[in-house]
Amino acid sequence: MRKPSLFFRGPLFPFVLAAAGLFLLGVYLSVRLPFLLKPIAAAERLFALFAVLTVAADGSPAEYKLPKAVLVLLLPWVGATLCFVFLFRGGESDFEATMSEPLPADFSSLPPSGGAFVRRGDVLKTAEYFPVGREMYLRLLGDLKGAKRSVWLEFYIIAEGVFFGDVLGILTEKAARGVDVRLIYDGFGCALTLPPSFEKDMRRRGIRTRCFRPLRPFARKAGRRDHRKIVVIDGEIGYTGGINLADEYIGEKIRFGHWKDSAIRVTGGAASSLARLFCRSWNAEGDDPLSPPPPSGGNIPCAVISDTDGGPRAGRQALLRLIAGAKRRLYLNTPYLAPDTAVFSALAGAALGGVDVRLMIPHIPDKKFPFLLTRSYARELERCGVQVMEYTDGFLHAKSVVADGVAFVSSYNLDFRSLYLQSECGVAVKSPTLADKLAADFLAAWAGGTPLPAAGRAKEFFCRILRLTAPLI
Repeated sequence: MRKPSLFFRGPLFPFVLAAAGLFLLGVYLSVRLPFLLKPIAAAERLFALFAVLTVAADGSPAEYKLPKAVLVLLLPWVGATLCFVFLFRGGESDFEATMSEPLPADFSSLPPSGGAFVRRGDVLKTAEYFPVGREMYLRLLGDLKGAKRSVWLEFYIIAEGVFFGDVLGILTEKAARGVDVRLIYDGFGCALTLPPSFEKDMRRRGIRTRCFRPLRPFARKAGRRDHRKIVVIDGEIGYTGGINLADEYIGEKIRFGHWKDSAIRVTGGAASSLARLFCRSWNAEGDDPLSPPPPSGGNIPCAVISDTDGGPRAGRQALLRLIAGAKRRLYLNTPYLAPDTAVFSALAGAALGGVDVRLMIPHIPDKKFPFLLTRSYARELERCGVQVMEYTDGFLHAKSVVADGVAFVSSYNLDFRSLYLQSECGVAVKSPTLADKLAADFLAAWAGGTPLPAAGRAKEFFCRILRLTAPLI
């Protein structure tokens, strides 16, 4: 009963109530005042035409414009309104001319322009990979207990339970001792997981909080969410990956079987760069400016990659470079698969070029439509020579890439929202030792995986139609 209670008290309920009210108003007018139907229909067509022309003039890729036009067609009034309110802009066109260039050893040529962020030539001291959330959770608690100056956290989802309860207890104790504790959470990701009194409770504990884009009617860029998972301790230890502060990520709550996820712990320059990312997010959401710690060092080449709003997308660029640079092996984990043409072609081209390209996706879905899309794109990649397996034991939420001797652990899904819209981050490390650890974990799951099932003609036809909405799901 917890989620229904949070729904009715939370920010999503007014939106649902308003939509239901508009629907009932339309039914009432149609029944009681039928003479208004023709002028209302004419006004809707003009509004829809204006919305489509606005979408056509937008700087988004063509693949992102088409679903918006379909939305206008399928949902009178509502579809056109959504184009303006929530879905107005996609990402700018990316660096197609350089997609065939491999990622250099020092990661120096990724451009930090627009909303992208890349620490050129960054380095780190140590990198530790966690193949499941439980291992990351235990290591994180120990690091939090040792914090002396600051603890900064940024998460898409925070949910009350064992994981967050244990973390919160330590944060409360640290804040009472004068440690600078700050927390950023996403307004949509936490809409059904946190009570309305959350920020008040955090203030009482001495924890400064910021909500990334609270859900409000006609809010600017409401469809662009903060999908990152970041912890930075004393500016020296950093965590990122796919793990949120919720119990299913550490096995305390069973959802869709075993929850397979991954994270990375870094020290040195990469941790400093994650701290810089946190400061950018914090400063963008309020008037209390936060300065990043001084940069740290190390001797292992890496790149901390992140995207925010608009402009060239560094994560997509890095992914294309990793695919293009792979000569022997390319292993990818993703819970959602809806790549654009460039990423799809790069994966298919690598497989056709003789690279051992393997893709692992979930076998048990958490959301039906994204799962159908994932399988549809996976089948097409399989026909191009990409090997595909489904994670049998539960839900695969890990987001990682192994490209020869480079390991990339991040919050990026291989779908439109991650590659074009949401705030994301990850760490790419040039380390054959770390890459081998990720590869061993991947192959262990692969050995117990389930082959991708075939689809009947009716289902495949439906999935092809569903692809029109891929950038919106």
